[in-house]
Amino acid sequence: MDDNVTVIIAVATAVILLFLMLRTLIVGLKRRLLEDIQKKLMGRTPLRQTLGANFFGESSRGGVQIRGNGALVLTDSELFFIMLAPRKQYTIPLDQITEITLPRSHLGKSVIKRPLKVEYRTPKGTDSIAWALPDSEDWKDAIERAMKKSW
Repeated sequence: MDDNVTVIIAVATAVILLFLMLRTLIVGLKRRLLEDIQKKLMGRTPLRQTLGANFFGESSRGGVQIRGNGALVLTDSELFFIMLAPRKQYTIPLDQITEITLPRSHLGKSVIKRPLKVEYRTPKGTDSIAWALPDSEDWKDAIERAMKKSW
């Protein structure tokens, strides 16, 4: 067999193996994320959820934070986010939310579509978190509807 063909076959095989390993890793992470959501829901049905939320950070922690992907879930009583890596969870009771906006950026981070920013009360004062979502406006509307129903 020609040396060039052997190299091409070896590279193609390595690429395919790498792709399969990454796919297996992603499927495992997604499965774990879905399991964590189900544990947190404890039998409740979410009003809305996505596994494609990109965390922009928590205002109280300042601008130097790691962005991370994960699941954003809205229930009739709370909004929660489970980040894949580093593994973190944030829970915001709907009755603690004070404002929902679609700013151009959050903590100096921006994307083409406006992120969803949620401001809320904590025992230490007001804080906020933002996420990049493909459908931020729909999320804003859904959270506002859920908040009205929870009053």
